[in-house]
Amino acid sequence: MSINQNKANEYFNWKVLLIISLSSIAMGVYRDGISSLFPFLQNEFGLTRTQVAFYSTFLYFASTIFSVFSGRLVDLKGAKWGMILGIMLVGFFLIVHSIAPNFIILLGFAACAGIGMSINPSATNKGITEWFPKRLRNTATGIWSTSFPIGGALAASFLPILGILVGWRKSLLVPGVFILFCGLLVFLIYRDKERVQNDLKKYNTKTVPFWKGFSNLSKNSELIAISVFGFFLGATEGAILTHFTLFLYLDYGLNESIAGLGFAFVQFGSISGRLLWGVVCDRFLNADRRKAFVILGFIFFLTTLVFGLFLKKMQPSITILFFLAFLAGCSGRGWDGLFFPSVTEIVKEEQVGVAIGLSVLFIRAGILLSPLIFGYIADLRGAYDLSWLLLGLIMFSTSIAQYLLFIRKIKRKP
Repeated sequence: MSINQNKANEYFNWKVLLIISLSSIAMGVYRDGISSLFPFLQNEFGLTRTQVAFYSTFLYFASTIFSVFSGRLVDLKGAKWGMILGIMLVGFFLIVHSIAPNFIILLGFAACAGIGMSINPSATNKGITEWFPKRLRNTATGIWSTSFPIGGALAASFLPILGILVGWRKSLLVPGVFILFCGLLVFLIYRDKERVQNDLKKYNTKTVPFWKGFSNLSKNSELIAISVFGFFLGATEGAILTHFTLFLYLDYGLNESIAGLGFAFVQFGSISGRLLWGVVCDRFLNADRRKAFVILGFIFFLTTLVFGLFLKKMQPSITILFFLAFLAGCSGRGWDGLFFPSVTEIVKEEQVGVAIGLSVLFIRAGILLSPLIFGYIADLRGAYDLSWLLLGLIMFSTSIAQYLLFIRKIKRKP
């Protein structure tokens, strides 16, 4: 193959990355955007902080339950099939949110959308693994991982304003139609790699039974270790996603629009972090992701100290609040570009879907549990201060623990 052809193929890979990222932007518009409307839901249905958190619980419970199975389906059917199905499910059920007569029905729609959410990580990571060599995967994954907060930032910027103008129900029609349109673009533009299409045919004729393959992966100690750490990362993300807008709305009396804009700054921080941490890790930390996780945990801990101990006494300006929101997103939600390459590098290529599904199972278990606990503590105290302090301490402690355990493992090697 000529040099010019190699360059052309690399350029085409980046176009593939853009369409893969588009599918995740669609997921981010729903997953993070809906959180910016929680103040509207609280007012209409008369909900407490803990009750609002049940929305995230139902969404991520369904997503958690189906994550491993959806990863298996992606391994069998291909990345394109997985991305399209996930987008269509999310887009459809987001639109029907607008006709939910009560909060219970809304929770049911959230669970159905969670099934679509469960497919996307396995499908997109499998697509990146197929199209990008190892030397480009960290960069590709870092760029892809910004897709969720980009979609969330877009939604958090305009959905609260639309909610004020036309009501939260009608405002959901805009992102719902956008998500379905993204699914159409993926269908028209993306294709599985020809080699992968041939491998799928062979793989499907002599495939390993699901439970046997899952059992083999569960014996991979490195995969289980990073997945357990993923649980605590997910717990941090779930609390921020569910409660940050309410934190600004209830504790500081900001209106729905400004509180939603504050949540948009969380997304901007998340976007920056997912790009920044990969560069810092590769250029300054000798590609040691565990050191990067320690720095990330320390910054998040300092941010939560300000939230928990000093913010109310300081009565800061909106500018400082938005800067702190940016830091919370950068440190508490900027880890995807470090986490997912670690998973894909310790399993075989044909196992990537199930491996990502297993790690996502742990992440979403954390996302599932933390909003309820975080909100319950805040309800008991009437403020979010203690919730932030506990979350920051847990994040920092687990980042230190994963580094120390890694050092012990290195020392035991002959």
